[in-house]
Amino acid sequence: MTALILAQTLFYLTVSLAIIVLGVLLGIATYHFIAIAKNLRKLSADLDKASDDVRKNVEEIMERLSTLPLFSFLLKNSDAKKTLRKGRK
Repeated sequence: MTALILAQTLFYLTVSLAIIVLGVLLGIATYHFIAIAKNLRKLSADLDKASDDVRKNVEEIMERLSTLPLFSFLLKNSDAKKTLRKGRK
């Protein structure tokens, strides 16, 4: 009878220890996942800002090119064709 009590006590202690260890490991994993999520959010914001900067630079380049006589003629014709295509559809 004492062997059964000892076996049950050992089993309960082992399972309790395993649950505690798994809880700690889950907490550590959650902490790292939260850190990764914060870094991804920051990276996304940086990429959004960079894409806005690139968009502004492209618009500025297009404005500068449109001041040149040859390019302004080509750009105006391509804009007119785009509006006609959009109007027909």
